[in-house]
Amino acid sequence: MFPDTTTESLDKVKITLPSGFEGQVNLLLISFEPEQSNQIESWMPEAQALQHMNFQFRYYKMPVSNQENMIFRWWDNSSLRSVETDPETWHWIVPLYVNKQQFRQSLEIQGEKQAVAVLVDKGGQVLWKASGSITDDKKTALIAAVAAATLH
Repeated sequence: MFPDTTTESLDKVKITLPSGFEGQVNLLLISFEPEQSNQIESWMPEAQALQHMNFQFRYYKMPVSNQENMIFRWWDNSSLRSVETDPETWHWIVPLYVNKQQFRQSLEIQGEKQAVAVLVDKGGQVLWKASGSITDDKKTALIAAVAAATLH
């Protein structure tokens, strides 16, 4: 289950999760280290295509850091905005400042060595999960999981 948390997207909109997820199904592209951005970016063409074709689907980039003070959060979010220069994307980038170990346990994520793609429903229930960069097999499995979750 996605743990209850309140945070802000990069466009400074307060969001309470999981209830604030905008899709019926939501792909969470979770990273634990800046070096995992290439793994996250490998998922973007498929995430964007799914969002374009399926109005019940949304994706979010979620860099995860330990709980930090407000000054660190401001600096970190400002740094993310300087990397993600298109303000249109900021709403879909939701940095999380949480107890990383508890967060990983909630989503049954083994470690922080790879980025993780997690498909959740509106209530935060995990429907599908994969780690690392996208592959053809992961892409096929993701498309099938989204289709199954949006049939109802």
